[in-house]
Amino acid sequence: MKKAIVQFSTINALMAGLFDGVFSVGEAKKYGDFGLGCSHALAGEVIVDHDFLEADGDKAVKVMGDNELLPFVQVTTFQPDKVVDITDVCKSNLYAHLAHYLPLDNVFVAVRISGQFDELKIRRPFAQHKPYPSVIKVFEQQVVDTVENVTGTLIGFWTPEFFKELSVAGFHLHFIDTTRKLGGHVIDFSASNAELAYECKQSVQIALPESEEYLRKNLKMDDLNKVIKQVEN
Repeated sequence: MKKAIVQFSTINALMAGLFDGVFSVGEAKKYGDFGLGCSHALAGEVIVDHDFLEADGDKAVKVMGDNELLPFVQVTTFQPDKVVDITDVCKSNLYAHLAHYLPLDNVFVAVRISGQFDELKIRRPFAQHKPYPSVIKVFEQQVVDTVENVTGTLIGFWTPEFFKELSVAGFHLHFIDTTRKLGGHVIDFSASNAELAYECKQSVQIALPESEEYLRKNLKMDDLNKVIKQVEN
């Protein structure tokens, strides 16, 4: 189904500490070549831009092999409904830019933004070791970089608020530069001029982990939304 996002695991499972990779890159790539996720033990941020790319805390970017494992990833095929040039875009006004072209509160949208970014704030974690710390502890140790005048692509999704326990509500974006030497999770960005491409997605298919750890994990996190906002922003 070309209009589907295929998601492996859920965001609340990841936030609850299920960092072990249980889905292979080879399996995930059967369902698309566009998307994002994270790698085993939160070793890096994953950017799916034809290849599966891993950006780690040591600032390295590599192409992942088919046998490498992922605890969470969203993939799709990307065939834009519309491609437009936009000006003066940043994370805080991206909703307004996209809402100009379609009502998006009740749908999933795959989003790609390409161009030279005046400023970009991204982060990458370091690989964790068992017993795993809380996700908050992990991201207190993350590498955060602010770079200027960098050319590349933001790749990600818009998720409606009422799906917030399955995926990150709002915009969830990862970045890869044109040289494939810099990448990570996008905290903030701004661009004077950029190209916005989007595709509305009518279907989300979810593959849940089959591990014993997942089956027995308590995923009823009372402060889940607070944790997600703290980690993602």
